[in-house]
Amino acid sequence: MTKDWVQHIGDDQLVYGMPKRMVGVSTQESLARFKKAEAAHEKSRQSKRFDPKGDYYWTVHPKPKACDTCKAMEGKEFMEEPERPHPNCKCEIKKHPLRRPKRYINGSLTGHSREVFVGGRQVDIFFEGISGGITSGVHLYSSQGHSEQIACMPFSSNSTTLIAAGDPPVSWSIQLVAAGSDNVMINYTIEYEEWNE
Repeated sequence: MTKDWVQHIGDDQLVYGMPKRMVGVSTQESLARFKKAEAAHEKSRQSKRFDPKGDYYWTVHPKPKACDTCKAMEGKEFMEEPERPHPNCKCEIKKHPLRRPKRYINGSLTGHSREVFVGGRQVDIFFEGISGGITSGVHLYSSQGHSEQIACMPFSSNSTTLIAAGDPPVSWSIQLVAAGSDNVMINYTIEYEEWNE
């Protein structure tokens, strides 16, 4: 047992200040495996980079006298730009962003307010209580069938999300009515996706 102990602590057993059993010995084979693993890692890292092409979709808009193949492509969404089905195709191919820009409507509510806009299926509304009593809040009504009462006391905030049943673009009309004491003041921000096509 003493011989084994002496063998493992000798100077010839240390490589770069560590015991030899803890240090990998570089050979041509291990170097090749390392290079291969490094290349695979770099390839996977490159594939995760942002691809701007993935932020768009395309639609086909056939002319009135278009062929049946072009008419069959109408109303469909393509994740890559579709190829024209035949030479001299005159149909229009439009590129659309997947993520539409956000728009905001800011206001201050002391009585009632009505906001009308065209947006996506989802609308987020944020409220911040400025003045009023402990019963202060907002009665909310929308053209999409939403009716809700939201509590919003002074120095507090609240929010709600409205979702329409139909596909975008959605015509929104949102009515906000202040509730509570006479001196109610509530700031609001409506956030929605822009759909003006």
